[in-house]
Amino acid sequence: MSHPVEPSRTTMPTAAIPTPADGRIFHPKPALPAPIDSVGKRAWLKTNLFSSPLNTLVSMTLLALLAWAIPPLLDWLFISANLSGQTQAACTGDGACWVFIKVWLQPLVYGSYPDASLWRVNLSLILLAAVLSSPYWLPRQLRNKVDILLLLAFPFMAIILLDGRLLGLEYVSTAYWGGFSLNLFLASASIILGMPLGFSWALGRRSQMPMARSICVILIEFFRGVPVLALFFMGSVMLPLFFPEGTNVDKLLRVWIVLTLFMAGYMAEVYRGGFQAIPSGQYEAAAAIGLSYWQTTLLVILPQVIKISMPNILATAVMLFKNTTFLMIIGIFEVLSTAQNALTNSSWLGGFSTEAYLFVAVVYWICCFSMSMVATRIERKLDTSHQS
Repeated sequence: MSHPVEPSRTTMPTAAIPTPADGRIFHPKPALPAPIDSVGKRAWLKTNLFSSPLNTLVSMTLLALLAWAIPPLLDWLFISANLSGQTQAACTGDGACWVFIKVWLQPLVYGSYPDASLWRVNLSLILLAAVLSSPYWLPRQLRNKVDILLLLAFPFMAIILLDGRLLGLEYVSTAYWGGFSLNLFLASASIILGMPLGFSWALGRRSQMPMARSICVILIEFFRGVPVLALFFMGSVMLPLFFPEGTNVDKLLRVWIVLTLFMAGYMAEVYRGGFQAIPSGQYEAAAAIGLSYWQTTLLVILPQVIKISMPNILATAVMLFKNTTFLMIIGIFEVLSTAQNALTNSSWLGGFSTEAYLFVAVVYWICCFSMSMVATRIERKLDTSHQS
């Protein structure tokens, strides 16, 4: 049986593009740039600084103030400043006397720690930097376990190294510890131990057991409600009364205990705010898959609480770090106390308080700004929002 013959498939000729009679072909012109009044620096200045007569007046006033203040300030800080020399006689110009900071730099950083043992302070600072940066260099599978252990062990490692007796090194009394390194050690040790302690107090405040809840509420409200200066005096004067007779507890240890409890009281309220922001569905979902109370708390709730509370955690840590300057009132020679002691030295009575306090302020600002940058990076890393 013969099949019908299919018609051959031939390509239809395409119609030719018509061209003008003179043979010219149309070519589109490139897109024009945006008007200079809508993009670029000129547009930004117009929108943000000179958008109205009032904004123009305010901007011009501020620019005039900056033009009046900045040149003399730069001249005092750098151009006319005294940088070389070892005595007050070297400060002859009208600028800042950075010779004062250079001569007193070691006491400002290390206090009265012996020169031959300064390597122990430097090693402790390196350990602190290594512990804080461990999430960046530890393998991913070890971060959550080893990082926490390193953080909790650091305060005790630093104490053993600085004290020296357990390592067979020369004993250095805490009376010689001081300077900015002491501020760093006290603040970091108090923050490291105060955060888990505050978390336990926050859990106790939410507990269904009346005794545990009452104790945690009393501790939290006491350490949040009493001024830190009063706590320092209580730790320096009253705390030894609670120890057995004849027991001599080092003053620096008492201050560390007070700072840790103070940090724990504030952190407990920070964590409580984070707990309240967690929806009940998280607890129900964890219970549905069979997680225990501690598994739910540590694996499901705690990461979300830290994520939510990170800005408040940073604010509390910065507050505690700056509060370490109050230690000068109870006779501990931290950086601000050392600066004031240098200003009363008979060889430097020329009035260098501006340089001293400016140096302390800049050092504290650098540390607090670095903490803010680290916290911001952690926030971005923990951010799980889906942004288009």
